[in-house]
Amino acid sequence: MNFNIIDWVILFLYLGVSVFVGIRAKKYVENMEGYFVAGRRVKVALGSATLIATEIGIVTFMYFGELGYVTGFSCFILGIIGFFGYFVIGKTGFIVSALRHLKVITIPEYYERRYGKTVRILGGILLFLGGVLNMGVFLKMDGLFLTETMGLGQDVLALVMTVMLLVVVSYTILGGMFSVVITDFIQFVILSFGMFVATLFVLVHVDLTQIASVVVSQFGDAGVNPATNPRFGWTFLAWMLVGSIAISALNQPAVSKSFASENPEVGRKVFLYTGITLAGRYMIPMFWGVAALAMFGGEVNPTLAMPKLLGSVVPSGFLGLMVAGMLAASMSTYSAYMLAWSSVGTRDIIAPFLKNELSEKTTIAISRSISGLIGVFILFFGLLYELPATVFQFISITGAMYAAGAFGCVAFGLYWKKANLVGAYASLGLGSFAPIAFLVLNQFKEHLPENMLFLTDVNVSGFLSFFLAAAGMIVGSLLTQRSHPPVQLSEEA
Repeated sequence: MNFNIIDWVILFLYLGVSVFVGIRAKKYVENMEGYFVAGRRVKVALGSATLIATEIGIVTFMYFGELGYVTGFSCFILGIIGFFGYFVIGKTGFIVSALRHLKVITIPEYYERRYGKTVRILGGILLFLGGVLNMGVFLKMDGLFLTETMGLGQDVLALVMTVMLLVVVSYTILGGMFSVVITDFIQFVILSFGMFVATLFVLVHVDLTQIASVVVSQFGDAGVNPATNPRFGWTFLAWMLVGSIAISALNQPAVSKSFASENPEVGRKVFLYTGITLAGRYMIPMFWGVAALAMFGGEVNPTLAMPKLLGSVVPSGFLGLMVAGMLAASMSTYSAYMLAWSSVGTRDIIAPFLKNELSEKTTIAISRSISGLIGVFILFFGLLYELPATVFQFISITGAMYAAGAFGCVAFGLYWKKANLVGAYASLGLGSFAPIAFLVLNQFKEHLPENMLFLTDVNVSGFLSFFLAAAGMIVGSLLTQRSHPPVQLSEEA
């Protein structure tokens, strides 16, 4: 076992403080806006810290570490693309400022205002299913990270996953967005320090010259050029370029931090300042993965290589601090995601079917129940499901399942006056088609005819999702302007 008594003390002390602070935040939950968007009181500094903490968790370290191990330095392009997406949104306020101006709590609320209740329900279902599936691998990846770095062994994986889940669910369900925002700030500080310490020890044990040499010998030009890397290529880069803006602006857990801001200008700045740090936050775990390749020579399971490296090079005491930092990141991610998807399930799927409007107390109670059910799902899904691609590609394609159609509906709805009901249906349906086809057809890949195999290419399916969503909105709207006149909102920004 890599952990000793000092590491355990640091870890349990941190977990105890986080849960205590998160549960204490319950007293600030005065109403529904307090639970879901922290009463819209969040300022720039706190909003930026909580968004940074939300957008990088253990699962993020795991899939970026895996990418570094299997692609070399070529994956660093994702840090640049990610920065570009956040920078565009932060400088222009694209989508997020307009949605904050409308004071929505969930993205499908906009669908109803612009297109009607049925679009809200359909969009809510796709958003909920895609979002929960997106979370499906989080818990397993986090459990693998902890068991590998701590030296516990795979036999206790299910136990570690269960304990993690109970800790996160406890303060997320009770405190809502106030718990998320308050604990995220603590987690942001610990995460930053943990990443710094871990990187120092990696650099001490793995020579940079050795790392460069291994990348060249293993991958050749593909190790530094994403366009020639067989896992990437131009289709992948085009998908990521569009997706970096769409998913950043329409990922409910992330954009909810903008909804919680004091005003649209604060929400815009939160994205801008978060984006400034994004490239580094992506590239550091990627570098750890490349360093693991240099240290283990490609003889280790790619998913486990990065945590195995950290468990080997970070000494006791610092290891406990680093794991606490990683748990900090993961807890903030889980809490924000659970709160986001439970709010969509309650407000956009269940509530529209009811004759009487839900009271705020009932809405919060249902949301808490859904959060608990999401937790049970990701526990069993993580243990039973076999990924059809790398973790990063799985998360990207499930994200595209809802983000592509959402981008078509929201972006066109805000900035194109001809967007209408038919276009919204077409955008949501076609945007989700390719990702769903990929996830389903990969289970029967060996039985497919050759002319359908392109749908089992994750990069092609990801790019198609955004292309089809945009085409569906444009063609569907233009063909039905007379039968379904667009509805304009006077409050739109």
